[in-house]
Amino acid sequence: TTTMSGSAAFQVGAVDEGALTQALSATYSYNLDLNSSFTGDDNLYVGIETGNDDTTKVNFATDSSVVGGDTLSVASMFYQFPIGSFDVAVGPKLDNDDLMPTTISTYSDSFFMGGYALTDSNFWLYGYTGSGIAASKVFDNGFNVSASVIGTGASTNAGFLTDQGIDVMTLSVGYDSDNYGGGLVYVDGDDYCGMINTYVSNACSSLGITTASITTIGIGGYWTPNEGKTMFSATSNLIDIDVTGVAIDNIADFQIGIDHGIGKGVLSTSWKTLPLYKVVNSDLKQDTLGAYWEIYYTYPVNDSFDLKGGVAMADPNTASGDTLELYDWTAIGVEATFKF
Repeated sequence: TTTMSGSAAFQVGAVDEGALTQALSATYSYNLDLNSSFTGDDNLYVGIETGNDDTTKVNFATDSSVVGGDTLSVASMFYQFPIGSFDVAVGPKLDNDDLMPTTISTYSDSFFMGGYALTDSNFWLYGYTGSGIAASKVFDNGFNVSASVIGTGASTNAGFLTDQGIDVMTLSVGYDSDNYGGGLVYVDGDDYCGMINTYVSNACSSLGITTASITTIGIGGYWTPNEGKTMFSATSNLIDIDVTGVAIDNIADFQIGIDHGIGKGVLSTSWKTLPLYKVVNSDLKQDTLGAYWEIYYTYPVNDSFDLKGGVAMADPNTASGDTLELYDWTAIGVEATFKF
């Protein structure tokens, strides 16, 4: 049996003082989810997507935005099956959190901060994709565990689990009850620069390094005092980066997110700090790019059509001596999402 679901989203908005453009932009994204079962207990998942968001021209984006050049591409592909009481997944395009049952935040994170470089929830933990294997288990008492190994360069000459390849190991443990929960996620990655350069292309060169390994511990929890009408989440990621011959401080981010039901829809808001480094005598010292916040409202017109609108603002750290700074932007926009 194969089932198909998907969504189409239209984004319209502008970013005052944006790094790329201040013009009003209009973009789209389109996603297809294909799930095929052969035994009733397994699942072959294929995610296909496209879009016309272009980070070289357009600066307003949401979590739904896709840089696709109007060309359909396979964004995810893996096969999931049970082994005893464990769920296992293998595939050529597996995310390091695809099979993860641990929840450290329930914040919706579907507006501008979710689509802007470095400000999406737990950026330092997730977003690694490649060939790999994952396993997870949810216990009857509410606890859960998972583990995965992803080779982000496995489809290239670097290969999988080699000295030349970029491999990521992820471990998690968590607990969920009726109205609260949380957990801890450990990520050990081979290449910090490869990840961050995807979002800020000159970050590592500005810091004077070409490659770096990264270890991140993410801890967080959520709580609902009123049967899900209001959801509070708080997370922090402790980031330890290692470069041979360079002294580097540990850094940490912190985020608070709230989703609250109002009328038929949900009002969401979040505040987040964004850590990075500055160069002091050839060493990398703890620094911050500033704090960022957003507020938006999601209104379900019907079961298949959502409207969303809001504002996001940056409060950058402009202290002298910073190696890298972000712009003092204000983003305003709307998104319409059709689900099928």
